[in-house]
Amino acid sequence: LFPYYLFTLLYVLLVIFLYAAAMFPWGCANYSGVCRSHCLPTELMFGPYGCEKGFVCCVSKI
Repeated sequence: LFPYYLFTLLYVLLVIFLYAAAMFPWGCANYSGVCRSHCLPTELMFGPYGCEKGFVCCVSKI
């Protein structure tokens, strides 16, 4: 009985992880960016992709 509950829990966690990965298949590192709360004047703000809440992906203009 116990392994069944464990298997079900692992399955649900796997489905949640795969759903989140399907929504955001790329991250800030894919664009050679850095997560910051505010971008520097020499950087472009690329959005919150792959960054924690409250941070944005900053990519160098050069």
